[in-house]
Amino acid sequence: NDGTLDVDDPYPLNASPTLTFTYGGDTDKPIVGITLTQTQSDSTVTTLTSNANGQITLPGTTVNNYTLSGSFTSSGEDPVDLLDAIYILQHSGELRTLTPNQLKAADVSADDAVDLLDAIYILQHSGELRTLDPSLIFLDAATGEALSETTFSPTDTPSITVIRMGDVDQSFDPGSWTKDRVKVKRTITQSMKL
Repeated sequence: NDGTLDVDDPYPLNASPTLTFTYGGDTDKPIVGITLTQTQSDSTVTTLTSNANGQITLPGTTVNNYTLSGSFTSSGEDPVDLLDAIYILQHSGELRTLTPNQLKAADVSADDAVDLLDAIYILQHSGELRTLDPSLIFLDAATGEALSETTFSPTDTPSITVIRMGDVDQSFDPGSWTKDRVKVKRTITQSMKL
């Protein structure tokens, strides 16, 4: 019942894996509209998009090892602010414990350490003296490595972590720009009816 006929399914007893994309592991923040590209070792490329629940079901016809790469275009308010720098300073002073996802997001200087330099980079970004990449980063949750650098077998069910560099407090809401667009469309529609 995975949508692939058993005669065409290389693994008829295994359901196709469904991946769920949430921001920072928060189930209340599903990410709608992620473009996920699956590239099999035989160069077969499949592009999929996450649904309203932030889910994508991989093809049941996957027979080779594969890699995944994700992308997401967002707009709206920049979530990186003074509070993120404060989280880093509190962590450095052993007043706050950061989760593994927060530690990855906090290392904006990319020196494999979360320290004062990262807080300075965030403060510079807040003061528009430095630009931090606004792209979401997709990681293999099992290894913490970039998703695109991880190879999966056809029977694997990948677990993916999504973060944004600099957003240490994980305040970013990837669905807010969609909600805002829906509100704008609704307002325009109501105005046109008047």
